[in-house]
Amino acid sequence: GVAAGAAVGYVNSVIIERLHVPPIIATLGTFFIVGGLCVQFTGGEDIVPLPETFQALGQGAVLGVPYIVLYAIALGLLFWFLLEQTPFGVETRALGGNRKAAIANGLKVNRLDTILYVTAGATAGLAGVIYAARVGSGQVAAGGPSVTLSVVTAVLIGGISLLGGLGTITGVAVGALLLSAIDNALIVASVPPQYNSIIIGAILICAVAVDHMRRERLYKRRR
Repeated sequence: GVAAGAAVGYVNSVIIERLHVPPIIATLGTFFIVGGLCVQFTGGEDIVPLPETFQALGQGAVLGVPYIVLYAIALGLLFWFLLEQTPFGVETRALGGNRKAAIANGLKVNRLDTILYVTAGATAGLAGVIYAARVGSGQVAAGGPSVTLSVVTAVLIGGISLLGGLGTITGVAVGALLLSAIDNALIVASVPPQYNSIIIGAILICAVAVDHMRRERLYKRRR
């Protein structure tokens, strides 16, 4: 699963770098292509049952702490270290902040793009593996548009900029926890599930608006 995710990430990088397709279009295109291939491969049926030893990867716990929490902490610490304490993190921020400036300063942007897309794909694949182990089945509809919307909203709430160059791993963690708290609050308040997407969509719009205002203030200070 992780290798499959990494392969899709590599395909994305090739489409973007060699065919010069805008990233949002390339990734959306492969998103729907892979989703369609999953339906063809499974015949539209969820894959059940999965081995109990595999399910234990997502359902087990250590001293009452679920494995999935430990996975999240471990990955969070790993990527925090990479982003904040290594030259790779500095180059990633430089690439996201100003691509032309990064090229002018000698960064190998194509290679860095490939590494980032492959890493993102592998991480998404790992998330899929953990999710399948957690729910005990390979669900055809898993990771669909609703999940994508929630993920984008969570990272924007956490301070990641749509235009790149801004954001922290800690902020993303806080954003994910906050969005989860909002979902739980909606359930406790007995809000019908069909309203969840409406509320998350409204939060997404607000987060993008806040991001725009934040970038404007930042550039005004630099001027």
